Amino acid sequence: MRFLANRTVLILTTGFLTSCSGLSQIQTPINQFDQGAHSVATNEMTFLKAVETADCNSQFYASAHDWAVGKGANFDITGTCNPTILTDQQIQIRQQLMDALTLYADKMLALSSSDENKTLDSNSQQLATNLNAFAKQQGFSNLSAATDIEAAVIGIAEMALDQKRFADIQTAAKSMASSLKLIIDTLKTENTNFALGVSSKLDQTEINFRDILMNTHKQRGAMSFFDVVEARQVMQSINPLGSSPLATPPSSQTAYDPSHVADQLNSSLDAIVKANQAIADGSTSGIIAAVNDLVTRAKAAQTDQSTLNK
Repeated sequence: MRFLANRTVLILTTGFLTSCSGLSQIQTPINQFDQGAHSVATNEMTFLKAVETADCNSQFYASAHDWAVGKGANFDITGTCNPTILTDQQIQIRQQLMDALTLYADKMLALSSSDENKTLDSNSQQLATNLNAFAKQQGFSNLSAATDIEAAVIGIAEMALDQKRFADIQTAAKSMASSLKLIIDTLKTENTNFALGVSSKLDQTEINFRDILMNTHKQRGAMSFFDVVEARQVMQSINPLGSSPLATPPSSQTAYDPSHVADQLNSSLDAIVKANQAIADGSTSGIIAAVNDLVTRAKAAQTDQSTLNK
């Protein structure tokens, strides 16, 4: 009898998220979870596009430098670029990964609804179908751990379309935890590497500028002062993370460092995994705390991303 009583308590404890009272308590944080995931996805794509822009800018200045010192036969001023860090096609592939994350969050929001119908809208269903097909056609073949990534995306897409297997958010969170973590760990590693690539490009551009300034100083003397001023303005403008204000304390300069922005972004991606784990654990207070952390980190990353849009 004691065993049966304990078993009953266990069932009631682990299954509370499927009850009406349990759902009503977490509908607001799950809505925030969905919004936070979408914000992180937007931030991620803004960062990736900024990486490509920085790459193209550095290519232009490198070719202009080589031409100026007689190392290059020509230079391009049309804006044509062949990115070496991240191409348009590669950005689109990562957009698919972000779509998978937001699709998952949308499905969790639907599962938390008190409505009997947990079906996603037609647009989301079509997105899930497209993601499923893209992954099955090995669309992520250029990513590290491509096979695992494809399996993860397929799992999320099928979860979004399923109407029977995932009856509650706790079951869904547990089932999709490894898939979410795999996708997010992949993005985090890439973000770190992309940031290092951007930093390297900026450093090389500064070296080229200094080389040119040394040559112009020999010819123009004191008038090269204006060349230095112009070079400084260009260096500030080509940083995709924005120019640092003159009065910014040295301790705050990191806000404009590519690695800092990548760290902020990665922190918000991690917060998605932690919030999902809280949902899987089933504690209402844990879910609220983890989702609040996600929202806070997403906003912090968004502050950095707003600079990229200027």
